Amino acid sequence: MPASSSPITRWLLRGGFVAALLLTLFFGVKLALGAFYWSDPAHQDQALEGWMPLGYVGRSWDVPREAMMQIAGVDPEGRPRRNLEKIAEDQGIPLATLITRIETGITEWRAEQPQLETQP
Repeated sequence: MPASSSPITRWLLRGGFVAALLLTLFFGVKLALGAFYWSDPAHQDQALEGWMPLGYVGRSWDVPREAMMQIAGVDPEGRPRRNLEKIAEDQGIPLATLITRIETGITEWRAEQPQLETQP
């Protein structure tokens, strides 16, 4: 006959299970919301605005982060999560110039990518 576990052990196991369940629920909801957000056509290829960080622009335009940083002329080791206004300010250029550079860079990057053939 197995030895009975102490009440403290049972409560710790229950607490661990509840914590794992809550973490799973949290990350599952976060994944689902992100999938719904980015699958909405309104969030794809959005017009660039000063409030947008490079990561957001990259996701919207389906361009990798490294390519976005190179296009924008941002040091990969620099401060992350700056919006386009702050990047333009740090580079000493108008926001419109940075937006034009990014739009041109995205167009060139997309042209360099191999086209996926669709099956009928």
